[in-house]
Amino acid sequence: MSSRNNKSLIDLSSLEKTKIDRLFSVADEISEGRSFGLADAKRGSAIPFEGFGKTGALLFFEASTRTRMSFETACARLGIYPLRLDGKSGSSLEKGETFEDTILNVNAMKPSFLVIRCGDELDFHDIAKKINTPILNAGWGKRGHPTQALLDAYTIRKHLGTCEEQKVLIVGDVRHSRVAASHFELSKKLGYEVALCGPKEFLPEHSQVKVFSSLKEGLQWSTAAMALRVQLERHENKYSLADYRRDYGFTKENLKALSSKALIMHPGPINQGTELDSEVLQDPRCQVLDQVSNGVFIRQALIYLTLSEEK
Repeated sequence: MSSRNNKSLIDLSSLEKTKIDRLFSVADEISEGRSFGLADAKRGSAIPFEGFGKTGALLFFEASTRTRMSFETACARLGIYPLRLDGKSGSSLEKGETFEDTILNVNAMKPSFLVIRCGDELDFHDIAKKINTPILNAGWGKRGHPTQALLDAYTIRKHLGTCEEQKVLIVGDVRHSRVAASHFELSKKLGYEVALCGPKEFLPEHSQVKVFSSLKEGLQWSTAAMALRVQLERHENKYSLADYRRDYGFTKENLKALSSKALIMHPGPINQGTELDSEVLQDPRCQVLDQVSNGVFIRQALIYLTLSEEK
């Protein structure tokens, strides 16, 4: 899908729309209850696939809940054994081994694919040139989070019928968001428009998309509104969380400006009472937990397509 290792998913700019459509189609089959397996497939009841004996290496050099566990769940449902590494604790990284050496050594154990989450210190494209094993980007510094953007788009398609011509408002710390970076790429493939809203300190210095200074105006414009986590640890000057909630938080009062047919989204983790109030999770427009469910379907479909012959 990207780089010389053409079964890798490193970014979305090089991913063809036909492959995205196929990914969503397989995710639909999974969500509708289609199972995987060779024996059942002979009777036409399952998607042909044999995962027994295969392993997938899940290398999470940064903390994660939803992404890590959804990849683990996807592996389990496909019959693939997940080999998990969480951070440095208990590994040779504590002894000074580099991230690249860790990846190359794990790759030497012949997993069927590598799922990697890390900061900007690694270059996925460079790693992909050194190995033949597919690399699936599970979050790369500020550069991108392809599977999150894909599951977000899949959620929009599920509830609004299509991604084309939808208006997605991303609110909050876009400057440090790998999720937003991937949506900038994916929106060009699927035909939806992205706009931004938030304090100027949180937004890119030079934006190539529409920017709303008023949350109310942005919500009125949007068909899907996505809040991002406030990453105060990445800011030199601390921003008042009370001011943020008042001006940009997804509160019951602020969300009055959002259409009753629009979606409320958040990639997680949520700082409740800052980006999104707890009562908003009960709003019928809120699809935060459905995003999580869809994340398993998308990642299961991605692994299947990565390993299947048709790719």
